[in-house]
Amino acid sequence: MEEKKQMLSQSEIAKALTHVLWVAGSPCSGKSMISHTITRIYVFLDYHLDALAENHFARRVAAGDAEAQAFLNMSMDQRWVERSVETLVQETVESWTRDFQLVIEDLLAMPKERIIVAEGNFFPACVAPYLSSNHQAIWLTPTDTFCEQARRRKKADLTRRQKRHGMFNEGSDPEKHLRNLIERDRQLARYVKQQAEELHLPLLEVDGSRSPEEMTELVERHFDPYLIQHFRKKKPA
Repeated sequence: MEEKKQMLSQSEIAKALTHVLWVAGSPCSGKSMISHTITRIYVFLDYHLDALAENHFARRVAAGDAEAQAFLNMSMDQRWVERSVETLVQETVESWTRDFQLVIEDLLAMPKERIIVAEGNFFPACVAPYLSSNHQAIWLTPTDTFCEQARRRKKADLTRRQKRHGMFNEGSDPEKHLRNLIERDRQLARYVKQQAEELHLPLLEVDGSRSPEEMTELVERHFDPYLIQHFRKKKPA
């Protein structure tokens, strides 16, 4: 007989994920740098959503997700040049919201004895039901100017790597592709900021005035109740 998968309630999942710290927010806000630094300093486990994008798309397609399959079938121009920014934003919000259930599945399958720092484009409304405390999560959003600067740097770095490995494909209009991506990211930042404010969840705006070290320290301070508890558990009896 095939074993039935046990279904957990939101409260049960929240209780099972009290060891997870969320570094969330919109793209181009420095989340990855901050989360990687914290996991390295404290020797925590690292959950990096971008690294699992291919895995999540495969799981969604296998489960019959037609929207995920349609996106994978598109060319670069169809994805980023030929459609309106409004369509890109709506598609992204819907896709990342559906994807969050896979995030929960991933985290529940990870070790529970160590703190996990989960980093990614998680929406406040998705994470909120699974929080035991507001100190368990923080959202970062970039200003419009910082968002464009960061996205252009990322694009330049990616282009160099793709050319080096012979995988370069920017489509017919690279600049429009990039402009659409930047404007999508800006609108996503406003969406995340509005959600976080409505839900009274912790929010940090990133404008480049603080150094990476200062930003990391701000996030560390926010997580202090969990970090203090972590050190107390490690302290010899």
